[in-house]
Amino acid sequence: MTFSHKAAQFCCAAIFAPLLLLGAEAGAAPETAPIPATRTAPVEDTAIQQLSMEFRHPVADGTLMRMVCLIDVPAKNALSAEELRARGIDGEHFITCLGEFVGKEFADGRFQDIAEHYVPWTEAREADFRAMLDAHNLAAENDYGARAETVQNPAYNIVIAYQSGRSLHITSAGAALNEHENAVEDAVLTWVDDAFAAKK
Repeated sequence: MTFSHKAAQFCCAAIFAPLLLLGAEAGAAPETAPIPATRTAPVEDTAIQQLSMEFRHPVADGTLMRMVCLIDVPAKNALSAEELRARGIDGEHFITCLGEFVGKEFADGRFQDIAEHYVPWTEAREADFRAMLDAHNLAAENDYGARAETVQNPAYNIVIAYQSGRSLHITSAGAALNEHENAVEDAVLTWVDDAFAAKK
């Protein structure tokens, strides 16, 4: 199965389901008037229900693609045999994980799988993610899905859906990043790298 098919199979629900909520949110905030990045936006305090983050970086002969999302997978995909025994978990039992899929889309349309990783999605990891959002005021980057509908192949496209029904849509203005967008992407990808390195 190619990278594109895996990404579609595992993460499309996390991308499209929150879009259904836009109608309910439209009355509170028009699509054409996103919150300025300099303003502090309220941080949602209900649990994260869906998370999907896609990053696209151009390379010499194509695009390096990195998708990170919440996904239910067999525990053996995220935990070692020793960890499974220590926790008393059946390796075939499905647990919610943060999944990472890295692939390359060539200029001629071909795809190449590069890497696939999983770490358990825990309360500590969710709290850490929320702290990152708060520290960088990323809730103020919410464009309410407007950019995702109009920008082709943005450098990053992030969707966070909460149990309350609210959602954040954080999308770059294009394939190339300005200084501010570079800071946004760096903050999120630094958290992603740390999450997969720590396995806490």
